Amino acid sequence: MIAGAPDPQTGRMATSDEEQAVHAVIDRLAGRFPQLEREDIATVVHEAHHELDGNPIRDFVPVLVEHEARERLQATGAQPVRFS
Repeated sequence: MIAGAPDPQTGRMATSDEEQAVHAVIDRLAGRFPQLEREDIATVVHEAHHELDGNPIRDFVPVLVEHEARERLQATGAQPVRFS
């Protein structure tokens, strides 16, 4: 199985793969919001991630977490760095 991809038999993301994907979200957002502390970004990401606990379909959790965390970070007034 490819890391970060759903299991082809169950269609669900393995927990360790999901955790790796969430850590990758933190890395991406830390690059996009360099003016914010990494710990603060990680807190927002983990809060968004835990709000999805109990959801049986895990395939898109990292994407949903990244979207929600990015919106929350921008709501604080932080602006993402645009890469060309």
